[in-house]
Amino acid sequence: MKATRREFLLGGAAAAATSAVFPRSCGSAPLPADAQPASVPVRRSEELESELIAKWDKASEAVESDVYKQYLLDGDTRGFKALQANALAFEKVMREVKATAVTGDVPAIWSVYNMGYIVKTRESLFSIDLNHRRGTEFAPMLDFALITHNHGDHWRKDFYDAMTGQGKIVASNFLDNPRFNEMKGDSAKGVGTYKIKDVEIRTSLIDHSDAAWGINFTMAFEIRIGNWLLYHTGDSGRGTEPKLVTPWGRPDLWLFFPGCGINTANAVKKVNAKRIVFGHLWELGHKTRHRGRLDEPLIRRALAAARPIVKDTSVAFWGDRIV
Repeated sequence: MKATRREFLLGGAAAAATSAVFPRSCGSAPLPADAQPASVPVRRSEELESELIAKWDKASEAVESDVYKQYLLDGDTRGFKALQANALAFEKVMREVKATAVTGDVPAIWSVYNMGYIVKTRESLFSIDLNHRRGTEFAPMLDFALITHNHGDHWRKDFYDAMTGQGKIVASNFLDNPRFNEMKGDSAKGVGTYKIKDVEIRTSLIDHSDAAWGINFTMAFEIRIGNWLLYHTGDSGRGTEPKLVTPWGRPDLWLFFPGCGINTANAVKKVNAKRIVFGHLWELGHKTRHRGRLDEPLIRRALAAARPIVKDTSVAFWGDRIV
């Protein structure tokens, strides 16, 4: 039996167990098992996306947070489809990153897991909030890493140590990275504008929540690659909409997490991005049915709030190539 494009992208026969919940592209033609499919961005119909949201929600809610944490230690998926999807997503992204060449301003961007992204440009490869049990495998390949804030679902110490040990830049508002310390100068929280190879980055502070600890807790990144603009706001909470600013212009893509209490409609109007992709979906480190998992009801409410304002609003599933 030939593997479908969906199955092959996720590791061939090993993906069959997760095919009911893992993303697929529309209209996929069968491929021979030894074919090497092109790395192309995934664009789904709203109907297919809606179907997948329900399936992913069911699969993720079967995984208790303690089971996920054990998987992080030993890599054993224990037959859970969501954990198999997590493992396969990393392999898919790693394979596609190596095989993909970027020639223009528009980068290639992959979702690894929740708020973790890999971005490839003509000259650079970098990560944003990369958090995966195998994330250190990317360290030798990356030019730099961006981290939005000091929560364990957005960074891992082993990855930070691997990057720092190789003398690479890790930009954040809380870590003591020697290379970034040199760049940020007197800015204690790293707020400023930086140029790394062909990438320009403007950092700012936004609120994770409206509690005292959450004010200015998250670092947002406005990223310019030639004439193409990316905005990433990490965990953005209630009341932070006025701090969402993009002086370089209207973002071509906003990687946005709507699950920390932010008013999604107000935020979408404020940023006015050309395209929005929701992330931080089904964070398995949070307890089941905790709002921090960004479960199905919250996702559907966020999509309903955003799409009347920015029609091109969608969800990224783990392993997707977004751009």
